[in-house]
Parts: sequence; C-alpha cells; structure tokens
Amino acid sequence: MQKVRDRDNQGKFATDRPEPREAKLSLRIEPSVLTKIQAIPDWQEKVRSLLYELVKEE
Repeated sequence: MQKVRDRDNQGKFATDRPEPREAKLSLRIEPSVLTKIQAIPDWQEKVRSLLYELVKEE
C-alpha cells in the first residue's frame, strides 16, 4: 500500500501513485450491510482491492 505524502500547492493531497484516486463509485446496498462493511478495519482499502481483482480477471 502506498502512502499519501504532503499536500500540493492547491491544498490537495499529493501521492506517489501513478494514477490519482479521483474517480468515485456509488452503489446502493442495504444499510445493515454497509454497517457491517464499515466495521471492518481498513475497509475502504479492502473494498478497493476486491474491485481491482474483479476487473483484473476480465
């Protein structure tokens, strides 16, 4: 996992990733499922990893 560096001159976080994470994904799920997901430590990175695996296989 790559770490975020400092902020750039516009106040945005700068990173050493080849492509910034600027795109957003939105989907609807049951509130109870969202609560369970958000209870997982580092859940955002884990969900990203699962999504990357999904598109890698295609």
